[in-house]
Amino acid sequence: KISCPLQILYKAEEYGIEPSLSRLIMNELSKGDECIDIGANYGFITMIMAKAVGIDGNVYSYESDPMIYPILLNNINDNNINNICSTENYFISNNKMNNKKTVDDLLLIKSKSIKLIKIDTDGSDYNCLLGAEKLIHRDMPIIIIEMNENAQKIYRKLCSLGYEYYYDQYYNSINLEEFPINLIASFQPLTTL
Repeated sequence: KISCPLQILYKAEEYGIEPSLSRLIMNELSKGDECIDIGANYGFITMIMAKAVGIDGNVYSYESDPMIYPILLNNINDNNINNICSTENYFISNNKMNNKKTVDDLLLIKSKSIKLIKIDTDGSDYNCLLGAEKLIHRDMPIIIIEMNENAQKIYRKLCSLGYEYYYDQYYNSINLEEFPINLIASFQPLTTL
């Protein structure tokens, strides 16, 4: 059960909501894992993560839009996954001013070991990455990050953090001169099912 604008439901019914990305997340997460959804929007990916990690896992879900956040909460509650999902209405970044928070400040102590981070903020993705450096060093999670802006800076930062394997959401190795919309970064090779 999901609440969202009608045009999104029509798209979901006809094409699915990022079906290749959903499959990748389901493939890489296991029961009991912890993961982060930054830019959760209405919660499609949050719900997929919750299904993958199950009752013993945790999904930390962040949505900054004050108009969308209550819908995200309703979707979490309506699908009975509020015991798996922790949601917050914060703008995730690399500083702590004006309702902005960093992943490191929110989760470095609270989480045990993050397996996967999805970052899709429509523009502040690079700053989100900067605000999660300590957690990334600790856990070495798979990172799925939108590459609409600052693609070269994001790629250079991921390299400096030790990431060696880069894919699109179909598990194809990427051409580093042309980044996919969603870049998947990993410390070790990923394999499909």
